[in-house]
Amino acid sequence: MNSIVHLISGSEQDALNALEQAKESGNIQWVRPMLEAFRDRPEGLLRTEIGSMLGALKISDGAEVMGDALEDPDFEAVHADIIGFLWSCGFQSEDQLRSVVNCAADGDFRCAMEALTWIEELESVNDENALWDALLIIRGVTEEGRSDGTQPLFEAMHKALSLLERTQ
Repeated sequence: MNSIVHLISGSEQDALNALEQAKESGNIQWVRPMLEAFRDRPEGLLRTEIGSMLGALKISDGAEVMGDALEDPDFEAVHADIIGFLWSCGFQSEDQLRSVVNCAADGDFRCAMEALTWIEELESVNDENALWDALLIIRGVTEEGRSDGTQPLFEAMHKALSLLERTQ
């Protein structure tokens, strides 16, 4: 059984050993399986280890893999975590802007908070269409009004993105 399979479906100890191998090889092939294991595995220690690794990735292509997971409904339960991993890694790329904003709009308080943190770190957005799409989504959310406590978060997202729009 290869290490990626151990990570996803092996015993907790086998999965932890697989993570050690992932640390050593450190290539892109591990990112999606680590996201899947983070989503599916119930063991607290294992999830903590995986989260630490995903939050410290130095593989820039990892941002694309995480962005794909944000668009995958199978990962909805961990969207807030994934946005947090993107932020922790310093992956504030406009390529994920639409995905992050959509997750915030569809998600819970924690997802909106992670999205706001991520958005506030954006230095610029060169793709005006992505920026306008994000602004429209957020404007729609703020106009509908939220009673779940996220309204101020979306207002802050709108303000941060509006500032980026002005600097284009």
